Amino acid sequence: MKQYLTEMNSFAVVIEQGGFTAAAKVLGVSKGLISQQISRLEEALGTKLLFRSTRRLELTETGEAFLGYCQRLGENADAAFDAVESLRKSPTGIVRITVPVSFGEIFLNDIIASFQAENPGIIIELELENRYRDLRADPVDMAIRAGLPDDPDQIAIPLGQLSELVCASPVYWQSQPPVQTPDDLRNHNCINNFHYCKDHRWLFFGKDGPVSVLVDGNLRLNHYPLIRNAVCKGLGVARLPRYIAMTEIDAGRLETRLDDFTSPRSPISLVYPYQGAQPLKNRLFIDFIRNWFYGRPHLLETNTG
Repeated sequence: MKQYLTEMNSFAVVIEQGGFTAAAKVLGVSKGLISQQISRLEEALGTKLLFRSTRRLELTETGEAFLGYCQRLGENADAAFDAVESLRKSPTGIVRITVPVSFGEIFLNDIIASFQAENPGIIIELELENRYRDLRADPVDMAIRAGLPDDPDQIAIPLGQLSELVCASPVYWQSQPPVQTPDDLRNHNCINNFHYCKDHRWLFFGKDGPVSVLVDGNLRLNHYPLIRNAVCKGLGVARLPRYIAMTEIDAGRLETRLDDFTSPRSPISLVYPYQGAQPLKNRLFIDFIRNWFYGRPHLLETNTG
């Protein structure tokens, strides 16, 4: 109950300091007042929190259960004052983020440059890697990941949906058989990302349901920017993530086919471990990344509604 917040804080300080005398010094009040506060708390709860003796204090079972809540009151109060103090001055510190390689190569230079123009005191430490890092065990603050996290102790902020487009250069399409259905891809030189598509099957969803096509070609790569470059040079057809293909499509260097068919969707999320109040530097970067993608819905099919 709200009227006992002072008593709860005093109880936490008594345990932290190991006694009433030391707690009174820390809080700047008398030992007698501290004793009265603990007694009021015990009376309100209807049970003992402490076994008191001249030599030491010992928590009751109820006291042990109650202590954690009281300690968090103080921690939240400290965090609140720290947050307000941080707002009074330019935020500083290091934000560590891990991002899939191709995703980071396409986006993070622009994101970081724009963010640091507004927050020059914050250092961004970026790791590009495709393996999943343990966000609690490793020194990483957050990650951008495909798929939904299965860890209940993680917070996931959706950035959009990852989808793919069937692309080739205008010169390639002009010199090859037309593509009107996924099965027509069997007659084309398809450049496959063997890291994500090991069985060389491309799955599509059309008005009549799913269609799976076994594709083949003379070039297999494991890095989407390399596949994009190969396709722009007319070396074949590829299924490229929308965020990689859109710049080339807008510039006329790539054209799409099979626009009536969709690829499997996968959510892209900004993930960080749940730990209560986030430091200001982290909150600023999290909000900036989310708003950056929400302002570019064509890249990840972001749903801003």
